[in-house]
Amino acid sequence: MVLKKAAEELMKKGKTSFTRKELTMYAKKYIDPSRPETSLDFEVDLITVNSNSKDRYKDPEKLFLFRISRGRYTLYDPDIHGPLEKYLEPHHYLPTRKLVLSQVSEILGSKGYKVQIILQHRKPLTPDLVADNGKKTAVWVIDPGTDQATQLKNLAYAIGSALLSSNGVYDEIIITGPPFIINKIPGKVKEMLKNLGIKLAILREERRYTLVF
Repeated sequence: MVLKKAAEELMKKGKTSFTRKELTMYAKKYIDPSRPETSLDFEVDLITVNSNSKDRYKDPEKLFLFRISRGRYTLYDPDIHGPLEKYLEPHHYLPTRKLVLSQVSEILGSKGYKVQIILQHRKPLTPDLVADNGKKTAVWVIDPGTDQATQLKNLAYAIGSALLSSNGVYDEIIITGPPFIINKIPGKVKEMLKNLGIKLAILREERRYTLVF
């Protein structure tokens, strides 16, 4: 497909994401000059995994784009964005923050923690969860149900809050989020956080969320 080839070539050139305009212009200029740009633009919604278009393709082979924020896309990766099936359900909806925190709480509970979920309006530096297994543990959760720009903003908030809370308020600190977000943290920063006792855990979505330290 014209747009798929264009997206793959843009990724090979070092772009991790691209706008609709960048994709359609590249496709017309380098892949198929005979295709009108308006036609290519219309097709973007049809091939996007998480598109809201009622005309979106049902064939999984034709779904290869993922919208990461308004007007910005990347190639769909099930390891990062979750299984395709959840986007093909007729009444798909993104999990609420309450559901995400509930499932993370259950995971920690299975590891012997007593967990308190902080759902009310949060004060500065307040974690999403406070867990206790003999050690008081603060947990910040980057919600996978939000767009990637919001996730990055929340990651910055979580790291800042964790750093300011690493002075003895908690015995242990955990920051967890989807693979894309955790892998965005540079190696040197990860090492610094580790030295300060701040653990990073990948929040992986399968049928339910799991934590991978």
